Amino acid sequence: MGLASPLAIQAQTTAEPAAPAATTPAPGFRPTTLLKLGTGITRGLTIGGYLGTALPVVAGVEWQMAPAWSLYGNVSSGWRVGARTAAPDGRGRSAIVTELGIDLGVRRYYNQEKRRAAGRETGPFVGNYVAVQATTSFTPYYAPRLYHEVSALSGLWGTQHRLGGHGLLDAYVGGGLETRRLNMRYRGVQLRPHLEVGVKLSLVH
Repeated sequence: MGLASPLAIQAQTTAEPAAPAATTPAPGFRPTTLLKLGTGITRGLTIGGYLGTALPVVAGVEWQMAPAWSLYGNVSSGWRVGARTAAPDGRGRSAIVTELGIDLGVRRYYNQEKRRAAGRETGPFVGNYVAVQATTSFTPYYAPRLYHEVSALSGLWGTQHRLGGHGLLDAYVGGGLETRRLNMRYRGVQLRPHLEVGVKLSLVH
């Protein structure tokens, strides 16, 4: 009896290993959405000329589908200010909206870890990015009829940063290929290089 007890205690001790230290699970990815409404130096801006002076208004949404990736869409418009734009031959009503456009694209934000290590701003929708964007735009020469102006596919490089609690700066440059209508009466199109440059200031939610 005296020998069995120490052996039993030893067997019980080796059969029950110590419990591992508790670890905190890594937080899971939770996609977020950013709504934008802004203006700037972008599609829809004209100063003088045939269409007169127009200021752009851009409404957009950006959805973070992965930690470094997002999908986005924009609806852009140019709103004429000052004198009304005359129709080419006096027909129809002059257009208050001088341009309507749609963008669809995908972005990849890069160097997030380097920015974090340097103490710079990081997070969803913030930092330098590369993007692929499809664009199409229309010009309402005779309201309310729309004339297709251009469709393009571009590669972009840009940078996007928050300005306070509800501001956003987005600047980008890039190029690609476009198909552009040759003139208002001829339905043919021309394939040529496309340049995409812009600086937008937006309110976001």
